[in-house]
Amino acid sequence: MEEILLLVTTPFMAVLIFAEMFYSHYHHKELYTGKDTAINLMCTSLNFINDLLFRVVTLSVLSWLNAFSLIQVADKTWIYWTLLFFAQDFAYYVLHYVDHYVRFFWASHVTHHSSEKFNFTVAIRSSVFQPYYRFFYFIPLALLGFEAFDIVFMYAATQVYGFWVHTETVSKLPTWFEYIFVTPSHHRVHHASNVEYLDSNMGMVLIIWDRIFRTFRPELDGIEVKYGLTKNLGSYHPVKVVFHEWSSIWTDIKKTPYMKDKIMYIFGPPGWSHDGSSLTSKQIRATEKH
Repeated sequence: MEEILLLVTTPFMAVLIFAEMFYSHYHHKELYTGKDTAINLMCTSLNFINDLLFRVVTLSVLSWLNAFSLIQVADKTWIYWTLLFFAQDFAYYVLHYVDHYVRFFWASHVTHHSSEKFNFTVAIRSSVFQPYYRFFYFIPLALLGFEAFDIVFMYAATQVYGFWVHTETVSKLPTWFEYIFVTPSHHRVHHASNVEYLDSNMGMVLIIWDRIFRTFRPELDGIEVKYGLTKNLGSYHPVKVVFHEWSSIWTDIKKTPYMKDKIMYIFGPPGWSHDGSSLTSKQIRATEKH
């Protein structure tokens, strides 16, 4: 099913990308650059390869655990698929939250946020190494009775939804839609490096998780969204784009002789430092308030 979904949606995505490129060129918006787009295509290619290489492990582990599930599903009715959608979307929210607040995982996810542009190709600027650990978050779904192939398919389907929210060309949508679903407005905030927007709006399809767990922030009128990182790379070199945060972790580990600090540099929040030389997003916001 996932392969069929890919075949159906890829041409549609390509059409949207070329349409946005044309719009940008015609209206002089400068939404795209050649080097940035090339990096985006490289990242999605590497992610796709890693996903294929690890697919057998993912499906095998989830299938094996499904045999011990709490619920045995006889008929896959609309209730089954609806519950799977909500469960999978929440699992992704947790995955995304951890990717932002644990530096070891941020080192992988940061690639997706390192572009200073925001367009449809940024949606495919994938976290290259995420396929190797993503399945851990889907284990509870398998134990609840959802089958491995169905979990993977639902993940792919929600990723398709996540594609269209990577754009500056769509303004805010009707209030009811903005309250329930992730929209381009919400996701512009997610990709912003503005202090007031850091580490917010983690949802893929539903924004309700962010509202429940207080990670939601609206796009504010009068504040220009600045895309990228708090300290941008200034480079399009593929190795730096993919591995720069891993290199920074290693540099930081060597700054301190204490094991506790070394562990925090790996598993603490991005920006944490033992001497205050760098700050986490929460610390930055607290500093700005004063």
